[in-house]
Amino acid sequence: MSDDLAIYHATVLSNAEIAPEHRVMRMSAPEIAARALPGQFVMVRALGTADPLLPRAYSVYAADPTAGWIEVLYRVVGNGTRRLELYEASQKVHVWGPLGNAFQAPQGRAILVGGGVGIPPLSFWAQHLAGSDAEVVTLIGAATERFLVGLDRFRESGSRLETATDDGSAGHKGYVTDLLDRWLDAGPATVYACGPMPMLRSVARIVEARGVPAELALEAPMACGVGACLGCTVPRREGGYARVCTDGPVFAATAIAW
Repeated sequence: MSDDLAIYHATVLSNAEIAPEHRVMRMSAPEIAARALPGQFVMVRALGTADPLLPRAYSVYAADPTAGWIEVLYRVVGNGTRRLELYEASQKVHVWGPLGNAFQAPQGRAILVGGGVGIPPLSFWAQHLAGSDAEVVTLIGAATERFLVGLDRFRESGSRLETATDDGSAGHKGYVTDLLDRWLDAGPATVYACGPMPMLRSVARIVEARGVPAELALEAPMACGVGACLGCTVPRREGGYARVCTDGPVFAATAIAW
């Protein structure tokens, strides 16, 4: 394991519901908070249970190096997240990180494209870019309005925000990638995206056709987060496979064989 890796039985500071099925857990983890960068992730596992046995990977949603806490956003969908949902302040979880690589500075405008629960690394990135000269545009999509979570963080960062929903209950009716072309027409930009693989594939095709640089934060099942289990591999365009945990999770859009 990396010498930079911090392993904790971290104290839960809060575990609040922010939307139906969606929660944000804040944990005390000073060493992780001091080093976490937008795009990186942590591994989290509930203590005192063997169900589920394996941890889960979560992108860092926010970090405060001064106060020493980190946050993850998760959707309650299975045994692991149902277990996390039960945690209250002062209880402890097993967490290690920060893991993986991070986003790089934009060339021109930064366009952030998020779908589903792919918003955490983008939210962290938007907060980070708030202190720079980069103009930030955020495009967020979800199945329906009630699953458009964390929009307040993007607004607080000063980002220009547009939304899309499959059912038209908020913003554009259709895919979030439908919104991308107009912003690419507006001038030089770097695209950053995280979300379901079909969405990332669409983003990759759009930016490649235009010759626009893009960094995509991939999500994949992981058992370790440090490259040992090989459960998170994706095919490289140049041949062979990349491990999302150690070679990513942030990849150039042109690096993956879509």
